[in-house]
Amino acid sequence: MAQLDTTRYDSIRRSVPLPHNGLAARQSAMESNQTYSAPLIEDERRDPAIKLGGADLSSMWLALIRQYIRGEPDGGLSACSQTAGAALITAEDCAARLADADRVFAEWLTPSGRSAAQVAGVGPARIAAALNHMHHESRCLTMCDDVLLDNVVALAREVIERRVPGDFIEAGAWRGGMTILMRAALTAFGDMNRTVWVADSFAGLPAPNPASDLRDAIWHHLMRAVGLLQSDLDAVRSAFARAGLLDRRVRFLAGWFADTLPDAPIERLALMRLDGDWYDSTRDALHALYPRLSPGGFVIVDDYGLPTGCARAVDEYRVQHGIDAPLVWVNQQAVYWRKPS
Repeated sequence: MAQLDTTRYDSIRRSVPLPHNGLAARQSAMESNQTYSAPLIEDERRDPAIKLGGADLSSMWLALIRQYIRGEPDGGLSACSQTAGAALITAEDCAARLADADRVFAEWLTPSGRSAAQVAGVGPARIAAALNHMHHESRCLTMCDDVLLDNVVALAREVIERRVPGDFIEAGAWRGGMTILMRAALTAFGDMNRTVWVADSFAGLPAPNPASDLRDAIWHHLMRAVGLLQSDLDAVRSAFARAGLLDRRVRFLAGWFADTLPDAPIERLALMRLDGDWYDSTRDALHALYPRLSPGGFVIVDDYGLPTGCARAVDEYRVQHGIDAPLVWVNQQAVYWRKPS
């Protein structure tokens, strides 16, 4: 796993005087059974107008966090994982998996006269490339590129500066990288009140209902080759702790969205990021969370441009609720929109 460069980290921390109430912060953290993250907790309790010592220091801090979650070697950060590389998934492997999907989903494929490959919409070679990319990137705390990271930081800053009320959440947090960045953004931009919610099954991608979206079910079958991108709750907590960001303002929602999100103790949201991949998961997250999004807040949908049922779930929800706010493309995959006032 990646580790923060302690020399650079301590240099940034020392450039901001620590307050005298650090002991109270430690005691409060212990009472809440959370890991106390001294550098950030103490910096955060300073005058919020200082914003972690100024714009330059905030930028340095966010850059360091971004390197950490991406596992970039530059800047003194080590790679995300030191595990030995697995054998590449080949086009032949994927062709065999598609043939097996023909058998598994015959009940739904036969009436349409289509094969699993036709429903998936992508040939074996491209599937192999996608799965190998997932496997490689899954060594890190996030698969998101710089454009997606920029998007989260920019929207987080906007809702903080415009004082849009509400917490932040990522539904489909995986290994926690994006939510670590969200938590860092709260400190960088001087927010001392919001909570970051980390929602994930921590059991891998759910099995879609073939009757709801056959393409999702077939992709789920294919993604068994990468372990359904299963993450581990304790590992995500540790990733927050290594960055000095595991405190009472980080809360975890472990389980399937349909079970955890409707009754989650979240009053309002200012920023919600959905990375649920499938039709069912995206639909469940929108129904549970969008009504709690404050006017002026943002919803980001990570998988809108992918060949899954995510876009259909978003489009249906927007039509059903009369949402005409324009979709803004972040890259070829993700979109966002601002909830109208």
